[in-house]
Amino acid sequence: MKTILWILITLLSIGSLTAGPKDQNEIQNIPLYSLDLERKTLYQELSQIPDEDLVILNFTSSDCPPCKEEVPNLLEYSKKWNGSHPKRKLHLWIIFVGDDPSSVSKLANELGIIKQASLYFDSLQTSMRILEFPGTPTTMVVQKKKIIFKEYGYTQENWSKMISVLENRR
Repeated sequence: MKTILWILITLLSIGSLTAGPKDQNEIQNIPLYSLDLERKTLYQELSQIPDEDLVILNFTSSDCPPCKEEVPNLLEYSKKWNGSHPKRKLHLWIIFVGDDPSSVSKLANELGIIKQASLYFDSLQTSMRILEFPGTPTTMVVQKKKIIFKEYGYTQENWSKMISVLENRR
């Protein structure tokens, strides 16, 4: 009986070690919804991006004051990057966590981001649970499925770290 129990525990342990992304730096797949209410997935959207391009995933919310500070800076930086770096594009995806399409549209209009970034929403906050981040703003930079930068909170230190990582990828 003890042998059978030991075998079961061993098999369960091995199974838990192999679950999830193979690489700790690989981002997990999450559901996303576009403003036209189309369900997408992160992997589906990333598969459309050329391998050499970078994607900033900015998890934000309409009731987050630091987010409203960070988003305009992200827009300005991505515009500057794309204007001066024709071979490697920087994509900006803003994902509203805990918001619905109307609150997303309202804030996107206020901040003038409708055509400058890809907008998604996650009303059920699934991304927070799957990607294990504590709240907004959280910013990640990915290349294909690899996370090359991840920070929670909008501070000068976090901003400088992200810019340094990006500039080293030029």
